[in-house]
Amino acid sequence: MPAVVGFLGYGRMAQAISEGLDQSGLVPYKKQLASDVARGPLAKIQEKRGFKAVADNRELALKAPIIVIAVKPHQVRGALGEIKDLLGERLVISIAAGVTLSVLGEYVPEDSTLARVVPNLPALVGKGLTLMTSRKGANPEDLANVRKIFQAVGEVVDLPENLFNEGSAVSGSGPAYFFLVMEAMVRGAARLGIPWDVARQLVLKTSEGAAATALARPGASLAELRDQVSSPGGTTAEGLLALEEGKLTALFHEALARATLKGKALS
Repeated sequence: MPAVVGFLGYGRMAQAISEGLDQSGLVPYKKQLASDVARGPLAKIQEKRGFKAVADNRELALKAPIIVIAVKPHQVRGALGEIKDLLGERLVISIAAGVTLSVLGEYVPEDSTLARVVPNLPALVGKGLTLMTSRKGANPEDLANVRKIFQAVGEVVDLPENLFNEGSAVSGSGPAYFFLVMEAMVRGAARLGIPWDVARQLVLKTSEGAAATALARPGASLAELRDQVSSPGGTTAEGLLALEEGKLTALFHEALARATLKGKALS
């Protein structure tokens, strides 16, 4: 990895990536730079973490061979416009939702590697899943560095940009759907008389265990795993019947389709 990574914008997701780089030892805080319009909060985080908060975006672009574009989507054009003339021979990575490679390419010269990624909320706890794509002709060594950066906060999946909206509907929006399901299960358990704190523990640990089981058995389909829990005529089969009568599967299909369409509209 090059000596310095610069964060153009230092919001919640940038902070998670920054922390992951430091904790993994890949790029410690002392080799990180950051700029942000919220100077006060940035100064407080800088004091705690020990990275360098630079005066402005141009200083960051001058000093950082790797630049992570982490401003809000509507701020991307303005931020890149400030530093367009300084972006030669850089690795530029954008985490801005909905901002395409073609838009980014208006500002990032051809002699720089340009990558677009979509991390998700679990990156905040090192369990993220990041979608990754890049402009044609990208330097393989640069792309390996992109992968290393986001592996510091989870796993990385390569996906063509034309499927980013579909992929984000699953990995980006998906945590919210799981939180809703878990919340519904907690409320259902409490309705049966289980104390709230116990209900929450039961649901969260069961969710964690189910995911871990599926990950540990990649050769087994999810339907096969479900059948291992569901005995004919048993309690689980009865519960599954209630969910299907409520058209749960169809609702998830519709949720993913509508999230995809919204993503395309925003892009």
